[in-house]
Amino acid sequence: MIYRLKELRGDTIPVPQLIFSKLGIAEEYNVRVALYVLATGVTDPEKICADLKLRSRISAESALSFWAGAGLLERYDENAAPGAEPSSPAPMTWAEIAAASRTDPMISSLIDCAQTGFARPLTHSEMEKLVNLYVQEGFAPETVMLCVAYVASRGKRTMAAVLHELKVWRAEGVETGEQADAHLKLLALRQTREQYAASLLGIPDSELTLGGRKAIARWYEVYGYDDAMVQEAAVQAGPKRDLWYWNSILKTWNAKGLRNIHDVRTPVAAAGASRNIRVDRETPSGNDFLKNAARRRTLKKKSE
Repeated sequence: MIYRLKELRGDTIPVPQLIFSKLGIAEEYNVRVALYVLATGVTDPEKICADLKLRSRISAESALSFWAGAGLLERYDENAAPGAEPSSPAPMTWAEIAAASRTDPMISSLIDCAQTGFARPLTHSEMEKLVNLYVQEGFAPETVMLCVAYVASRGKRTMAAVLHELKVWRAEGVETGEQADAHLKLLALRQTREQYAASLLGIPDSELTLGGRKAIARWYEVYGYDDAMVQEAAVQAGPKRDLWYWNSILKTWNAKGLRNIHDVRTPVAAAGASRNIRVDRETPSGNDFLKNAARRRTLKKKSE
């Protein structure tokens, strides 16, 4: 059977695009509250709870906080002086969290996930911070859970680490659980690339600085280069094992439109190379360079 939209004859209300952008992460009662507030302008939790027949006032307050965090509503103090900046609501107390968890199963899931990831019970203060990420900051529960698991996997089992990482994710446009999952895959790929670059430098990847990690990400994600091009930059640099020297080489190649090793090794590319790039046609191939490096390490161990 095929359906089509009927002609609307009754009253209509405009629905901001923001609501549609949050449909993938908003709970059912959150959507109901948003539509109710748009239609009536009422934001009193007691009346919302009664009119929508929600389980408790906490559900209405949670929905209002969610949409405030998403940017649909704004918080204000009715007793504040005119023109005063809106104040942030106080974090939920332990008692409020316990009450909310009975009506919103996501709260219990968040706490269970964090306690499993941290391998210890959460303190009341940590629970408050965790739940407020969902209730007041508007983070999707799936995003928070994935972030907790990621942070814990890196040995950082604190809420401070989770809060910091979520801010970084939000700055990079990560909102939904699906986006968080894709972001985690990108982070894993970045780690693999960092390990490869570090191996060429002859250092552990833990010694890479934040600036160095960003440079490596730029080689692959902005310039579109692969491992072979990074290895070629190492070869062209000769004995100079310096990440920023390699960065200047790759940056120059990208500016000149050199996309692969064939482009780099052509006579035209060699003739037009920047002064800060040492192009040596007698330099061994990348594979020979790695073999020689391994041979030198072996000889050094034997001499010791």
